[in-house]
Amino acid sequence: MSTAGLPDHTSPPSGPRITRVDVLLLLALGLLWGSAYVAIREGIVGGASPFIFAGARYALVAAILGLVAAVRAEPKPDRRASLLSALVGGPFIIGFYGLLLYWGEQFTSGGYASVLSGLAPILTVVFGYFLLRSERMSGRAIAGVAIGFVGMVVLVLPSLLEGTGGDWRGLAAILGAFVVFPLGTVLLRRWSPGPQGTWQLAIQFGVGAGIAGVAVAVSPGPEHLPLTFVVWGSLLALVVFASLMGYVVYFRLHHRVGPGGANLVAYLLPLVGIGIGSGFFGEPVTVWEVVGFGVVAVGLSLVFTAQRPRRPPRAEPPGPSAPPPPTVEQPR
Repeated sequence: MSTAGLPDHTSPPSGPRITRVDVLLLLALGLLWGSAYVAIREGIVGGASPFIFAGARYALVAAILGLVAAVRAEPKPDRRASLLSALVGGPFIIGFYGLLLYWGEQFTSGGYASVLSGLAPILTVVFGYFLLRSERMSGRAIAGVAIGFVGMVVLVLPSLLEGTGGDWRGLAAILGAFVVFPLGTVLLRRWSPGPQGTWQLAIQFGVGAGIAGVAVAVSPGPEHLPLTFVVWGSLLALVVFASLMGYVVYFRLHHRVGPGGANLVAYLLPLVGIGIGSGFFGEPVTVWEVVGFGVVAVGLSLVFTAQRPRRPPRAEPPGPSAPPPPTVEQPR
């Protein structure tokens, strides 16, 4: 029996295919999530406590997404999809990740936080190797992920050399944040490979808001959310840009290229921070930042070119057809 057209299960997995549209989505996500760090910093400096600040953001996003889904009469997900959003996406991608990150940044420097965030793509590759066999990256793409991490270290090397890194609790919390996030994205991809609808995103943010509420209740000190322009302006920016727009773009990437490609956004966040600092606050761009940017660009280029789909070979024009064999007349 001919096997033409059947899938070759013995061939190694080729990983996700990253197109130009995916690269543009990744760049847009870098801008949306990179600006979120500025809004978080402004809100906390303005007097907002981390847990209630995060909880208010998640609750508002969940309410808006639920309202949008209801107005558009979107079909609700089945029980399995809802449970995965509540038990995997909500705790890992939203709740625990956000609270660990917000709390940890109080006790460590931005340089160390940036380096630890660069572990997300690396850990995504590690988790994906064991849990997503069909999306394992090629050796060239894995080398690109590693080179991108080196570029991030170069970007923040001066702050690493000047700072002490802060309290060990901050480092542990941020490290935990960038362990649970990639693990959650890989598990969600494994158990729910389809796209995340509006109802599912609303469930994830609702669970995240609930986790933040528990953190507020057990927090030893009083939580504050001052009614000021700085705090609520920062909160509005986080809701609109980082959450409603950012997570929609992220989960679209997550569906198109998998967590390995989507989590490369971690390498773009320090670049956005540097651009905001130099563009809005007049901070000079250092040689370290220029070199680090170049190294990150090389690493991402390796990933993108390694995952780019190859064009099928061009068909050769048909040659002159051979004359038919002579027919031999059989004797009657």
